[in-house]
Amino acid sequence: MEDVSLCEVWLQICHCPVSGNEMKFFHMWKKIHAEFCEKIPGTTRTEMALSSRWKVLNKELGKWRNALAKAMDNYRSGQNRTNEMIQAQMWFGATGGGKKNFTHHECWEVVKFANAS
Repeated sequence: MEDVSLCEVWLQICHCPVSGNEMKFFHMWKKIHAEFCEKIPGTTRTEMALSSRWKVLNKELGKWRNALAKAMDNYRSGQNRTNEMIQAQMWFGATGGGKKNFTHHECWEVVKFANAS
C-alpha cells in the first residue's frame, strides 16, 4: 500500500507538466513527502526514507521494464500474455541480483507509462 502510494505521488509530482522538470531534488522530495503524508495519515516515513525507498523501487521497476521488453521482443506465434509474463519473470530472475521474482505489480501498473527517472 505504501509503495503504491509512493509511486502515485512520485508520478504526480515528477511528471507535473508545470513544475515537474524544473524542481530541485530537495524541493521535489519535500513535496512528495507532503503529498505522501496526506495519502497515508500518521506515516512516520521521512523525506529521506521515501527517497531511499524510491531508489529501491525504481531499480526494481527498471529491471521489470527491461524484462518485459525482452519478453516482448522474444514473442513467438501462439504465445499469449501469460507466456509473456512468465518469460519476463524468467528474465527478471536472471538479472534480479538474487531476487527471483518481481513482486511490485501494483506499482508497475501506476508507473508503466511514465518515462524512467
